[in-house]
Amino acid sequence: MVDSEPHSLASWSTVLSRRGITLTQPVIDRMFGLRQIEAARMLVDVYGLTEEPTSLAKEKEEYQIRHLDGQITAMPGLFELLTESERRGLVVAVASSGAQSYVAAVLTAINLSDRFHAVVTGDDVVNGKPAPDVFLVAARALQVEPCECVVLEDAPSGVQAAKAAGMRCVAVPNAHTRALDLSVADFVLSSLLAVRDRLETLLSS
Repeated sequence: MVDSEPHSLASWSTVLSRRGITLTQPVIDRMFGLRQIEAARMLVDVYGLTEEPTSLAKEKEEYQIRHLDGQITAMPGLFELLTESERRGLVVAVASSGAQSYVAAVLTAINLSDRFHAVVTGDDVVNGKPAPDVFLVAARALQVEPCECVVLEDAPSGVQAAKAAGMRCVAVPNAHTRALDLSVADFVLSSLLAVRDRLETLLSS
């Protein structure tokens, strides 16, 4: 939905640099799609930090929200896809691993707060992706069956979560996840504009 990975990684890099740690690419690859608390737990484990993951996650979240202005942009085709979805009478939801405060700040920043029928975040579920929880909660909020849902994802853990929820999944990789394994998805498309152009096929397949 938004190109949030660069800013998220920059925020994690700043928080870790305060501890003399430099993020490496293998660790970055493991972080994609994880809830903030799960990423924090992984970082504490990988780098042998002594602090609580909740404290690390809170520091990163606060830094990221404070430095949000100008750092987040909608992915190309997002507004066009939402407009086409509205024209077709589809119900749409955000199902994000992000914290509620961050997701709300992002939606406000890109003027999308009123374009979704439901917003579900990592704070609303016990288990993050690749568990299906966030997508199942979103389906219940929309009052639709999982088998009627089409999920758009850009990370392996999200694709796995969508399939575990019994939903069709379209992978739309970004620059950071293009080289990762997204083969579990039902379709892999290059952009949200491509999703809009193939929406009829995706809904009927």
